[in-house]
Amino acid sequence: MKLFAVLAISSVLSAAKPELPKIATAHGASDRLEIIATVYANKEAVKQILGDEMNGYIYVVELLIKPRVEAGVKIDRDDFQLLITDDGQRTKPFAPAQLTGTGGLVIKSEKGPTSGIMGQNNGPVWRGPVGSGGPMRMPGNGGGIGNAPTQIETPTVEVKDDPKEKTNPMKKVLEEKELPAKEMIEPTKGLLYFPIDGKHKTKNITLLYRGLGGRIDIEFK
Repeated sequence: MKLFAVLAISSVLSAAKPELPKIATAHGASDRLEIIATVYANKEAVKQILGDEMNGYIYVVELLIKPRVEAGVKIDRDDFQLLITDDGQRTKPFAPAQLTGTGGLVIKSEKGPTSGIMGQNNGPVWRGPVGSGGPMRMPGNGGGIGNAPTQIETPTVEVKDDPKEKTNPMKKVLEEKELPAKEMIEPTKGLLYFPIDGKHKTKNITLLYRGLGGRIDIEFK
């Protein structure tokens, strides 16, 4: 009986053991700049760098930008996309305000049609704070060939506002750590926040840069 009790307790402890943080670093470069990127690809890793899991709905990418030209290179968050190669998700980073609306962030699945050779846009859909307009779909991979319409599950990010609640304290944390949008003359470090649905291995994550510094694809391992 004692043996069975020990095995049962061991099994419960094993099942309750948290997942290890998924963290990977890679780099890429053009003739104008070099990018060293570290992806934090699950809630344990996100908590490690932010102090909060963010409900497990985002991946964080830490960037070190090293300009290679004396004049510097202007960088903006919209220059970057995160591509998930195992399911085709492709998202741009969110601003801190989009992730910290009062009431919290909710991601859910939304069905979207595909048909024929035009395929479908399978990027996440988000709803911003009150007054920001209707749903917006982030860029997807646009692939897919077929003859009959089908239904696909698309992740939806929804920021819920509650006027009775105070401003989310994480907003200030995210703003302070975010990669600054500016003309970078010297090496500059900062974070970008990408809404991602589901669990993925770091080897299936690619950071895409398309900006004034050229075109760079950074594949994590």
